[in-house]
Parts: sequence; structure tokens; C-alpha cells
Amino acid sequence: MKKGYIFIILTAIFYSTAEVAGRILAQTGSMDPFQVMFIAFLIGAIILCPLATKDIKARKLKIKADDLRYFAICGISAVTISMVLLQFAVTYTKASTAAVLYCLNAVFSIPFAYFMLKEKITKGTLISMVVSLIGAVIILNPSEIVGGLGNPRDIIGMIFALGSAVSWSFYTVYSKKRVDIYGGYVSNFFGFCFGVLALLIILVATGRPIFSGITLQNILVLLYMGIFIKAIGYICYMGAIKETSAITASMVFLIKPALATIFAIIILGESIKINMIIGIICIIAGSYVKMSSGKKENKKLMSSSKTT
Repeated sequence: MKKGYIFIILTAIFYSTAEVAGRILAQTGSMDPFQVMFIAFLIGAIILCPLATKDIKARKLKIKADDLRYFAICGISAVTISMVLLQFAVTYTKASTAAVLYCLNAVFSIPFAYFMLKEKITKGTLISMVVSLIGAVIILNPSEIVGGLGNPRDIIGMIFALGSAVSWSFYTVYSKKRVDIYGGYVSNFFGFCFGVLALLIILVATGRPIFSGITLQNILVLLYMGIFIKAIGYICYMGAIKETSAITASMVFLIKPALATIFAIIILGESIKINMIIGIICIIAGSYVKMSSGKKENKKLMSSSKTT
């Protein structure tokens, strides 16, 4: 169990630096968001390849056309759409703001799970959704937007961050359909590959650079994103699930809003307003309620299965 919590802490640290790393690259202005995600996930796919190959052999999997369609939907929704939108978000707004709003993906997954997986919306998940959305509204500060006082770039960045959260929540729910069959490493390797392929097509079709623009200034950040955030971060997350449980491992997204904000303040020197602090507290509280509700549901299912 102690090993599991070490994995949770490591995952939280790596995941909480994602928006900061993206913001550093955005500030250099030498790379396109599509290009950044293409290179980062290409590195991640290369690292996950041997782990996925080992799992395919161990599970005796035979990848068919229908499986590839499933992987393509996962990869495009997670990599090509969600992560690119997040990179656009940190281009327009603060890394801390993007990170906190992105963590709403846990809340947005509730309606997706209801319609796609027929999961019940419990009282706990409903409270979680309402509290977290209140936090998002506080961060967005609609009074400033209506009064024309808000920075237009911040507003655009926030919209991108929310779009990223919605797309990632769709991926999270959709991937649950077959993740038990393939395992996490196989699902994510193929998802990364299809996401990278879609990004390559976009880069070529729109005449964007693929590898040009890489400098000594940004190569280390790109390597960090690909190796530590996309690959090792995910490996640690899988380790956390294996050593504890999926619900306990989701503590990562309970820690991330506060930790990502701290990193943004220390590394980027970002300032934080009182509405941001209140919003973070609401989103953390909402995530906690959702996690607690999930634990209770699991206990009920376990006790009912024992009696039958």
C-alpha cells in the first residue's frame, strides 16, 4: 500500500507540471501547439511500445479492425483534441488557470458515464458536479466578462481548457468499455499512435512545421513532456491503480489543482487572485465528494456480491 501512495505522489507531481511545461513552450513562441503534442506523444508512444508488446503477448491479444477503430477514437479524443486544446489553453491563459479548469474532467465524466455506460448518478456525484461547477464559475468570474473587464486572451484560454476537460472526460468514459480486455499499456500505446498519426496528418495538411523549430531552449522541455509526463507519469498512474485501486489512484486529480498552481507560482512567477483560490477549494471539494461517493458504491457492490 505504501508503494501505491508513492506512485500516487509521483503521478501527481508529473501531471501537475504538464501545464507549466506547456506554458514554457508557449512563451518561447517557436512551436505550434499541434507540433508540441505530436512530438511529446511520439516520445511517449516509443517508451510505452515495449510495455504494450509484453502485454499483448501475455494477454494473447489479436488486434482486429474493430479494435483499431476503438483505439482511433480513444487516441483522437484524448491526444489530438484534448491535449492540443490544453496546449492552446496555456498559450492564452495562465498555466494555473488551465490546470484547475482541466481537472473538471472528473465532473464532466459523470453525464458521459450516465449516457454511455448507463451508470447511475448518485446523490454524491450530483453534489460533486454542482460544487465543482460553482468553482469553475468563480474562476471564470462572469461579472468581469459581462462588464468587459476580463482579459480576452484569458477568456479564450479558459474556453480551450474547458473544451480539453470535456474531450478528456469523453475519452475516460469511452475507454472504460474495453480497457479491461486490452489493459492500460496496450490501450494507451495504440491511442498514442492514432493520436500522433492524426496530428501528423493535420501538420502536413496545414503546412505546419513537424520537427523544425526545435532548439536547445525547448528540446529539454519537450523531452520532459514526452518521457516524464506522457510516459513515466502514466506508468506511475498504472502502478498506483495496481497497488491501491482505481478510486484511490484518482486522488491524483484531487491533488493536482493545488499542486499545479504552486508549480505555476514558483516556476513561472504567476500571481493568483482570491477568486482562483476559492474556485480551487470548490473543485478539490467536489473531487473529494466524488471519490468518497465512489468508495461507498464500491463497498456496496462488494457487500452485495458477498451475500449473493
